[in-house]
Amino acid sequence: MPTPEQYSTAEELERYLGDPLDPERAFCFRRSVELDEAEEYPEEATRLLEEWGMSQYFIPEESGGKLRSYEEVLMLLRVVSRRDLTTAIGYGKTYLGAVAVWVGGTPQQRRRLARIISNGEQVALGLTERAHGSDLLSAEVSARQTAGGYVIDGEKWLINNATRGTALTVFARTDEAGGPRGFSLFLVEKKAVAAGSYTHSPKIKTLGIRGADISGIKFRECEVAESALIGPRGSGLELALRSLQVTRTIVPTLSLGAADTALRCTLDFALGRRLYGETVFDIPHARRTLVDAFIDLLICECVAIAAARALHFAPEQMSVWSAVTKYFVPTRVEEIVRRLSVILGARHYLRDGHWWGVFQKTLRDNALVGLFDGSTVVNLNAIALQLRHLTKGRATERDAEKARALVESVFTLARPLPEFNPAELTIFNRGQDCVLQALRHAAARLDDIKDEPGVDAGVLASLSALAAELLLRLEAHDKSLEDLVNASGQAFGKSPETFDLAKDYCLIHAAASCLHTWLHNRQAFAPFFARGEWLALALGRLLNSLGGRSATPQASYAESAAEELSRLFREDKLFSIVPLQLAGR
Repeated sequence: MPTPEQYSTAEELERYLGDPLDPERAFCFRRSVELDEAEEYPEEATRLLEEWGMSQYFIPEESGGKLRSYEEVLMLLRVVSRRDLTTAIGYGKTYLGAVAVWVGGTPQQRRRLARIISNGEQVALGLTERAHGSDLLSAEVSARQTAGGYVIDGEKWLINNATRGTALTVFARTDEAGGPRGFSLFLVEKKAVAAGSYTHSPKIKTLGIRGADISGIKFRECEVAESALIGPRGSGLELALRSLQVTRTIVPTLSLGAADTALRCTLDFALGRRLYGETVFDIPHARRTLVDAFIDLLICECVAIAAARALHFAPEQMSVWSAVTKYFVPTRVEEIVRRLSVILGARHYLRDGHWWGVFQKTLRDNALVGLFDGSTVVNLNAIALQLRHLTKGRATERDAEKARALVESVFTLARPLPEFNPAELTIFNRGQDCVLQALRHAAARLDDIKDEPGVDAGVLASLSALAAELLLRLEAHDKSLEDLVNASGQAFGKSPETFDLAKDYCLIHAAASCLHTWLHNRQAFAPFFARGEWLALALGRLLNSLGGRSATPQASYAESAAEELSRLFREDKLFSIVPLQLAGR
């Protein structure tokens, strides 16, 4: 399988940055760990990215940049994050700070922000406050309207690049009564306001990404022009929620990069370390743990890539899709890293030694990904609020054909992406999730391909059994939801069982994403991925996570996956369904 065109840019960036295991490289594991120890910002790595032109991919094409595909951006950030999450999060925050302008700003604001980013300046997102966290409706930072614009007062806290950024998107209360229409967003440029009207909070000490500028900013009678207002007055909450659908889709790629490094680092140790006359990789338990981590990484990739493509094909469904992706991928990667730490043993805890101690840094850094741009609880709540509508949406065949066509477009990686239209993002998706609406059809397709050349009858039988069980789990999920609604009444949304059902929904969504990915790309995949053994392992793992008994894929499938894992490692290929070539040693 040749590298898809949309990933060729990521290969270019990978070659440019070079092998992170080369300690003489400016952007390498050794240097990343050293900077983390010193709690210093990765200036040199950031400069390399800027010189390559990475920031142009934070600016949409219509505003003069190179952002035309979120799938492309996903892989670019994955290349950066596999080297260092501090750099990826600190540098990538500029897009997160700018996205509200791309979604709801005026042409003038877009041009202005494009110039700022093109100049190599960083942008921050001022949402959270010390006393309220992600509870946006309780935000106290205020913006009082005046004859010439607005006066902003109050403190934004725990803000990435609050000090380094020259511009911030600030969420502020514009109506004392608050409420859904009581807040607005502002693009605040520091050099456009009085020097004494803001102060920076000290850098906050953090467990991970120690070198990042995690700080805050306090406004005191800070006057901004009317033109700083993004969107209509009072539209801040809606605009923020729509913008977060984009960032929650992109942020999980940071975990994909972290997972690749954790797995590669551990596999290198397992292949080289000998115990009791054999390598650690030859020990059955360690071998299976590494294979499980590999399969989980492929699952996360299927979810993340599909979500990035869905921004273009199905923006009206992203209120659910983005929340599923933002919850599932970072959470699953945290589990991957924890399991891999057992194989490394004491070495996972050391701040130097094997690969300069990058594993312990990756473990700490990745824990942050699930917290920002909506924590695990926030995203599960977003899903829980729509579960009843999603169940009703699947109960009718009215939109079934549309869902099948949409799934084919989203999951066929060779299909070009249409232009992203942010105006089509909605706060609620009206019960539509084509991934699960098309699941029954996908399961039926397994019978249709049994006579096609190259399809192994045993693998196909295993996949059919697993898909049938997945459909049963979806039916049981819907029945549990109905029973809970009947038993809880108005208290349904606050029930802890609702959050458990939201977690199960994410697992089923992930399983369906893997199935759709294989069905719509298998003829283009490399032999291992085309055979579908990895898919049987993936479905089995997700069904096990759902609880209860599930059909068990053959042991030979895991051995085949172990061989593929070793091959990708030897050939310096990304642990991925996409054969992206990494910078060689």
